[in-house]
Amino acid sequence: MLLTTLALVFACQDPAKAVVPPPPATAEVEALDLGNGCRLQGRVLRTTDSTIFLDVGYDVLKVPVAAVLRRESPDGARTGRIERRALWARAELPERSVAEGAKAMGEAVVKIEAAGGQGSGFVTHADGWIVTNFHVVEREVEVDVVVYAVTANGFEPRTVRRCRVAAINPAMDLALVRMEPPADLQLKTVFLGDSDAMQVGDTVYAIGAPIGLDRTVSSGIVSVTNRTFEGRCHFQITTPINPGNSGGPLFNLRGEVVGVNSAGYRGFQGLNFAIPAKYVIDFLDNRDAFALDTTRSENGVHYLPAPRKPR
Repeated sequence: MLLTTLALVFACQDPAKAVVPPPPATAEVEALDLGNGCRLQGRVLRTTDSTIFLDVGYDVLKVPVAAVLRRESPDGARTGRIERRALWARAELPERSVAEGAKAMGEAVVKIEAAGGQGSGFVTHADGWIVTNFHVVEREVEVDVVVYAVTANGFEPRTVRRCRVAAINPAMDLALVRMEPPADLQLKTVFLGDSDAMQVGDTVYAIGAPIGLDRTVSSGIVSVTNRTFEGRCHFQITTPINPGNSGGPLFNLRGEVVGVNSAGYRGFQGLNFAIPAKYVIDFLDNRDAFALDTTRSENGVHYLPAPRKPR
């Protein structure tokens, strides 16, 4: 069985000769279909822009991402070729229930703690790049990030201090945080989806930390795909969004991030808003244009007004 044994299987060889004892269950088992017709099966320890590190029991293989046509999980769900950019990625993902999607992607959601409050965020790259709302990190140059790593004993919260606010886009209410991951922590990352493909009535769900209640999952539907709110186009959603959810991901049923949860009307039910993922992609692709410059008065440091001249 795929879950109980770890095998290296080539389509042109006898798979029975490749059975080895299973490794610790800290990495996901996957099967990789290669362009030459062969298949590799093992636990994916790490994925970078160019390489997949695959533990096959007696050795760790470095598999070029470009050589992989498809990746298949133990339950048979298949994903297509993964498209990777500098700070984000997308992939062909199967539809899953909210429960399955939240379990698969929950590790990629973090809590942001700043001097003025807290919010949520999500990891877009394993090197520690995290997207959140600008209003979560406003007037900050460093924040703390709480990561919820899954261990044999369940979730293990770990706080990484003094993570740098790397880029901000106040007009779109987006910010990018750079965290230095601990050496023994492999970050789970999200995939960004096509927000333009979302339709009214589509099921969506949020993961975040409303009022500090971390790992909270809430679901709903898209009510309007282009509601103007504070001068920006948003998804209007029925998914409950509360203080602390800001900056967290809005997922579709394929587990792709299609929006960033940003606001809701207090005292009203079902009136909540998320920034479409297409604006997140533009923000990440043009990160240098939004880089935080702490020497500017509007970024990171709040200067008091000068005193008036005496009459």
